Amino acid sequence: MFNYAYITFFLWNLFTTFWIYKATPVGAAMAVLANSALMAFVFWMYHLSRRYTNGKVGRYALIFWWLAFEFLFFKTEISWPWLTLGNAFADNVTIIQWFEYTGVLGGSLWVLFANVIIVSSIAETVIQRQTMLRRLIANGVLLLLLIVIPIVISLIRYNNYTEKGNPVEVVVLQPNIDPYHEKFGSMDAMEQVTRLLSVADNMVTPNTKYVVGPETAIVEIIWEEHVNSYASIRMINSFLKENDHVAFVVGASTRMEYESGANIPPTARKFKNADRYYDRFNTAMQITPNTIDFYHKSQLVLGVEKMPYYKYFKFLDSFSADLGGTVGSLGVQEEPSVFKYKGSVTAPIICYESIYAEYVTEYVKKGAGLLFIITNDGWWGNTPGYKQHMRYATLRAIENRRSIARSANTGISAFINQRGDIIKPTKWWVPTAIRDEIYENTELTYYSENGDYIGRVATFLTVLIILLMVVTSILTKKST
Repeated sequence: MFNYAYITFFLWNLFTTFWIYKATPVGAAMAVLANSALMAFVFWMYHLSRRYTNGKVGRYALIFWWLAFEFLFFKTEISWPWLTLGNAFADNVTIIQWFEYTGVLGGSLWVLFANVIIVSSIAETVIQRQTMLRRLIANGVLLLLLIVIPIVISLIRYNNYTEKGNPVEVVVLQPNIDPYHEKFGSMDAMEQVTRLLSVADNMVTPNTKYVVGPETAIVEIIWEEHVNSYASIRMINSFLKENDHVAFVVGASTRMEYESGANIPPTARKFKNADRYYDRFNTAMQITPNTIDFYHKSQLVLGVEKMPYYKYFKFLDSFSADLGGTVGSLGVQEEPSVFKYKGSVTAPIICYESIYAEYVTEYVKKGAGLLFIITNDGWWGNTPGYKQHMRYATLRAIENRRSIARSANTGISAFINQRGDIIKPTKWWVPTAIRDEIYENTELTYYSENGDYIGRVATFLTVLIILLMVVTSILTKKST
C-alpha cells in the first residue's frame, strides 16, 4: 500500500511543483521525494486504520488523517503546505466564498468527504457487490447536496457581497529586476532603487496613501541601528519629500546587533574578533517622512532561508541554496507585527508567508485592515510557480475579507478585492506600476477569529483513532 501511494503522490508532487528546480535543483528533488513520502505515510496510516478498526470508522479515517496532516504541516519546522487540497480552488473564487467561515482546510474537507462517498459507492458496487439500489441512490443524493449546496451559497454570497471599509489609494511597483543576473549580480544597488522609483513616476497622486515595492527591493545590507545612513534609504526619503503624504512599504535585507546581555537566538552570528552577536533578516520596512518601521519575515522558506531545527543542526546551514542576498538560516520575529500610518493598519506579508492561512489571521487580529504581499517570484522563471503563488493570495482575501495589494518584482503584481477578484494584474517580466483604491475593512470574519479549528478537531479525532487502533490490536492479540 505504501509503495502504490508513494508512486501516486510522487507523480502529483512532480507535475505540480516541478518548477522549484529553476531555483534549486537539489531542493526540488528533496521537496518532491520527501513530500511524497510524507503523504504516502499519511495514506498508509489511513490504510492501517481500516485494518484495525471497524468499517465505518476506517472508511472516514482518511478525512481526519489528511486534515490533521495539513494542519500540522502549517506548524512544523519542516513545512511545505503548498499542496494543501483546499488551495486547488484558488482559481474558482466564486464557489468558495464560504472560506470566510472555514478557511482553506474547509476546502480540503470538501474534497475529502466527496471523494470518500464516491470511492465507497464504487467499492461497494463493483468490488463487494453488496450495495442495494436504494443505498446507491442515497449516496448519489448526498454527494449532489454536498457539492451543490456550498456552491449555491457561495454564488449568492459572491453576487451580493459589498466591499466594506474606507477606500485607500495604493500604488504598487514592479521594477522587474532579474534576480539571477541583475539583482544580486551586475546591477548596482543605487541603480535598482532608481528603477524602483522610476516606475512610480507619475503614478502617485495627492490621494495616494501607500506605495508598495517588492521583497528585497533594497539590496544594500542595512544595519537597522543606522538605517538612515544608507544611500538607498536617502533616495527613498528624497522621493518622500516630494510626496510627504505617502508611506513607502518595501523589502530589504537587514541586520541587527544584539546588546550585551540580550537573549541571543540560535540564528545569531558572532562578530569576528568580538564578543558580540548579530542576526540577519528578510525584512519589510515602512518608510515615512518621520519614521521607519521594521517587520522580520517569520515563515521562512525551507532549505533557502532556514534549515529545520537549526538550534540542533547548525551544520546544515552549509547546504542552504544561494538565491542571492543572505544565505543560511535567518532570524525571525516571535509573532507577526503590523504597520500603522495615519489611522490605517496594514499587514506586511513577505512572499511565502502568504501560504500560511492562520498566520495571516494574526495580522488581522492585530487590526490590519489591508494586506500587503511583497514577493520576488522571479527565481522560478516563467513556470506555473509564480501563477500558483499569485492565486493563493485570493484565498487570504476571502478568508479575512481583506483587500490585498501585491507587489512582485517580476510579476504578477495586482490588487485583490474582498471577494477574491484579481484586479489590474500586471504582465510577467515587465517593469510597470499600477494604482487603485482598495477598501480597508476592520471587521473580523469567523475564520479570522477562530483560525484552523477544522484542523484542530481533525487532529483530536486522529488521536482517538490511533488509540482505537492500539486497543483493537491488543484485544485481537489477546483473543488469538
